[in-house]
Amino acid sequence: MAAQSLGKKFEIKFKEDFEKIPESTVDRLYDVTMGYKKISQVSDFICYHFPLIFYLECKTIKGKSFPFSNLRQYEKLLEKDCIKGVITGVIIWYYEQDIVGFVPISTIKKLKEEGKKSLNVQLIIDEKYDIINIPSKKLRTFMDSDYSVLTKLKNWSD
Repeated sequence: MAAQSLGKKFEIKFKEDFEKIPESTVDRLYDVTMGYKKISQVSDFICYHFPLIFYLECKTIKGKSFPFSNLRQYEKLLEKDCIKGVITGVIIWYYEQDIVGFVPISTIKKLKEEGKKSLNVQLIIDEKYDIINIPSKKLRTFMDSDYSVLTKLKNWSD
């Protein structure tokens, strides 16, 4: 299965799994493609569960390392990160390792400041740097993930 189609299907699975959280809502932002490089969204999804709003970008990665150059929404996510009640970050599915993690944009900023160019899956497994290993169960292809752990987060900018 090609990585691009796998990524789009992962976005659908993410939405289905997040919607399992009672009293939550998920909105998929319009996917700007087809060469419109000057137009971009802040993230793939805006999710809400009282009292937090989430701006979440979903990424699918083959291998053990997610290159930060794959995150074109970095600056826009950083802009939202300093607002009280807002959680911004990336949901990364390392599909060869069967690992799904949530990485706050503030953590990516810190890693970049430390000179790192990518995020190794081991940081998710070890839950270092305020990274969350999303509880997940392997299905045939995808993971059945419990994103309710995100609703227990405190806004790191508080």
